[in-house]
Amino acid sequence: MANKITEQYFTHTTLADNEKKILDIITKETNFKPEKEISRGQIYNNNKVGSLIYSGFWEDRPAVLKIQILKIDIDEIDIISKFNNQNQSHRVRLPQLYKGLKWNEKNGYGYLILEYIDAPKIYQPPFANQSQIKDFCSLYQEYKTKSIIKPFIEQEITETSTLFFTSKRILHWAKIAQSKGSLNKYHIKNIEEFLSIAGKHLPTIKMEFMHGHLTPYDIFKFSDQEYVLMSNLFWSYRPEFYDSTFHLWMSIKSLRDQSIKFDQIIQYIQNWLDEYKKIPIIMKDNDFEKKFNISMAERCIGAILLDITNQDYENDSERYISHLTQLFSDLFKYFSNKL
Repeated sequence: MANKITEQYFTHTTLADNEKKILDIITKETNFKPEKEISRGQIYNNNKVGSLIYSGFWEDRPAVLKIQILKIDIDEIDIISKFNNQNQSHRVRLPQLYKGLKWNEKNGYGYLILEYIDAPKIYQPPFANQSQIKDFCSLYQEYKTKSIIKPFIEQEITETSTLFFTSKRILHWAKIAQSKGSLNKYHIKNIEEFLSIAGKHLPTIKMEFMHGHLTPYDIFKFSDQEYVLMSNLFWSYRPEFYDSTFHLWMSIKSLRDQSIKFDQIIQYIQNWLDEYKKIPIIMKDNDFEKKFNISMAERCIGAILLDITNQDYENDSERYISHLTQLFSDLFKYFSNKL
């Protein structure tokens, strides 16, 4: 049973009005000394806050406090423990947990006090250089073969069919877009096209256990021998090699330089594909590129439906949204035509 975050869009009632009260209670109980808020997890809306993260100090050492407001199926405290119990990699680890309280009905929240990670991201979006691409690929092989010795979360019936799982996700995103008044005929056409492609290809693709949110923002690099994975609520089942595409979607949607041409982005993605195909675990799979293409097509649908309009822009948001929507539409056509 994996954690369902976006699926709770219609049911989650935020406790944002009580943020200060919750923070005060936790700091008094733990003696955590917050310095600043560094991020908050939002479910496609400013008023649907799922988590709050603060940097500060605990027992005179730098630390991070994560307040979990959204009710979850598997607590992150348990996920960290389960990961550590089976992880055989000496290069990949999770942040150290100093103290925590699991989410509970009585409080309406839980919390973790974690090690503060003072290290750079594996690469800075939107683009990785050649050395960073090779570095990511090396890490990918290590994580897939030594950090996931066996799934440590039980697979649900709804997660056994890749076609059912993916179609349900797409239709849920469409429902959210419709509730926001942003679903149009163009979106519906793309959804119908994707579902038609999915019906042909997904029945031959398996679901696989992985880190479901593997972005450059979630991988910190101390050295070639030490990487720390964040966003650990998202360990779950996804279509095979979905985790090879998620960081590319995340990076491309962070693009703000509109002088970069579509062909340049395609060449960049092809460069990733060329390096991926040198990874031993990928070299064993003759259908990797098909799996990569359909996952990229799915990521494009998600971007067009929700992600582009629900990210921060410093200015000229309408111009950026229009540009990125067209970009991801062209990318969707590109990957669809390859299937």
